[in-house]
Amino acid sequence: MLVTARQLLLSLTVLALTATLGIAQLPKVGSDVYTDSADLGFKVKVPDGWDSIPPQPEENGTIIIKYVPKGTKYMLLGGDKNLFMTCWILKFDRRKKEEADTAKGGAKAFGRKPAKDLQAWIKEPDSIEGGKTLKVVNQKDFTVQKITATEYEYVTPDEPKLAIGYYAAVYKLNADVDVAIVFNGPGDPKKWNKWETVFKQMARTFASVDTKEVAGGTATGTTLRDKVRAEQMRNLATLGGDWKLYETPHYFVITAHKDKAFIEELKQRLERIHEIYEQDYPAAKAEEYRKAGAALQTRDTRTPEEKAQDEAEKAFRDAMNGGADPAELASCSVVRLCKDAEQYYSYGGPRGTAGYWNNGARELVIFDDSKVGGKADTWCTMNHEAFHQYIYYFYGAISPQSWYNEGTGDFYSGYTWKTSRYVLEKFDWRVGTIQEAVRDKTFTPLKDFVRLTQQEYYEPSKVHVNYAQGWSLIYFLRTGKKANAKGWNPAWDTILETYLRVLAMTGKVDMAVDDAYKGVDWAELEAAWVAYTK
Repeated sequence: MLVTARQLLLSLTVLALTATLGIAQLPKVGSDVYTDSADLGFKVKVPDGWDSIPPQPEENGTIIIKYVPKGTKYMLLGGDKNLFMTCWILKFDRRKKEEADTAKGGAKAFGRKPAKDLQAWIKEPDSIEGGKTLKVVNQKDFTVQKITATEYEYVTPDEPKLAIGYYAAVYKLNADVDVAIVFNGPGDPKKWNKWETVFKQMARTFASVDTKEVAGGTATGTTLRDKVRAEQMRNLATLGGDWKLYETPHYFVITAHKDKAFIEELKQRLERIHEIYEQDYPAAKAEEYRKAGAALQTRDTRTPEEKAQDEAEKAFRDAMNGGADPAELASCSVVRLCKDAEQYYSYGGPRGTAGYWNNGARELVIFDDSKVGGKADTWCTMNHEAFHQYIYYFYGAISPQSWYNEGTGDFYSGYTWKTSRYVLEKFDWRVGTIQEAVRDKTFTPLKDFVRLTQQEYYEPSKVHVNYAQGWSLIYFLRTGKKANAKGWNPAWDTILETYLRVLAMTGKVDMAVDDAYKGVDWAELEAAWVAYTK
C-alpha cells in the first residue's frame, strides 16, 4: 500500500469541505438503467448521473453493484454526522453452491459468505450504518411486472435530525434467488417523504429481461490467462457497461476511465516496469529458491510440531496461488484503474493512500490523479503497487516485511519515464522526510527498524517517516556500492538477496532478517546509511 502525506491531507480536506457545505442533491429518476442480461436477467432504474462502483472481490457474493453521486457524496445531518449517499443492488442466492457456480460460469466468490436475505445482509459488519440497530418502520408487499416484491423502510435509532433512513425493495425472482435495490437518505420525517417518493419511483421500474451468453465469457483456451480473461469478462457483464477490460502481455486492466490515451500510456508503462522487475527478480532465481527450499525440507531438524506448522503455512501459500506456476500467475495480473480519487475511495480505497495491492483478491487498485497531484503521482503509485503484485506471485505467495516490501516498492516509484523508458532516480516523495528525520534523529535505529511488524510500521504518528526510512534503506543497499558510498562494507552486498532467498525458502521473516544481517555491525551500517542519506 502506498501511503502519502499529501493524499492524507487531501482526503481530510475534502471531508471537511463536504461537511461544511452539507449540500446533497436529491436523487433524480432519469434514463440511467442497470441491466443484467448475463446472469439473473433483470433491469431497474438507478439514480440519474450517479457513478457505478463495482463490488470489491470480498463483497462479490451479495453486492452486484452500487451507485454513488458524482461530486458531493455527503450530506451533513447535524453535528459531525454525515450521510454518505448510496444505492446498492444486491442478490440473495440460496441455490446450492455447485448450481450457483455453474450459472456464473465457474466463478468463485471470495471473502465473506453471501447473505441469504436482506435482513442477514443488514446485520453483517460494515454493510450499512446502523446495522443491527435498524428497525423496520414500514413493510408492504407489491407486484411489478408480474414479479412479487416487498418494500421495507428502516431508520436508525437516532434523534430525527441525525437519523438515517433506508428504503429497500426485494424482488422474488424464483424460490431460491431474490434481488434487492436499497437506498439511504435523511431519516428525518420532514425530509424522508420527499426522498422515499423518488426511491419508490425507481423501485417500480424493475422488470425481467432475457439473458444471453456473455461475449468472451467462456475460455477459448486452456491456459490460466484464458481462464482469467473469461472470468473477468463474466464479472464485467454484470457491471452495467461502464467498466471495460484492456490487455497487455502481463496485465488485465479494468477501468471505467474514458481517456483512451491515458489507458494506453498506463499499459505501456506497466510492461516497461515489469521488464525491470524481471531483470531484478528473474525467473531463474525464483526457481532456484524453490528448489533450495524443497531440498532444505528433506534434511531439516524441525520438531514434528514445527514441521506441521510450516507445512500448513506452505499449503496456505500454495492454495492462494491455486497451484499455478508463479510465472504464469505474473502474466495474469489484474489492475483496477479508478478514474479519480472519488471513485477510488468509493470502491474501498483507504483514505490517505494512493493505491493498494489486495493479495487475497489478486487485484492492484490505483486511480488517475491528474486532477490534483498530477499523472506523475499515478505512475509512482503504479510502480510501487505493481512490485507488491509481482513479488507476491513470483516467489510463492509471500509478502516480505514492510521495510523490504514498502521500501522496495518506493524504490521502483523512483523510476522516471524518459523517452519511453524508465531511468532510476531518487523518489522525491521520501527524500525530504528522511533527511529531516536523520537531521533531527527521529528515525528508528536500523537494528529495530528491520524487525518492525506491519502494525508498527503503519503506526499513525510514524508511518510517513517509516515509509521514507524504508525507501532510503533500500536505496542505500541497492545503490551505495556503485556510488562509492562512504564507509561501504562489501559484507552488505548480499543483504537484500539473502533476505529474499531465505524468506522464499522458508516463509519465515525472522529467519530471513537473522540470516540477511548476520555478523553486521549495526553502528557501522547505520553511520554509513546516515551519511549517504544526508
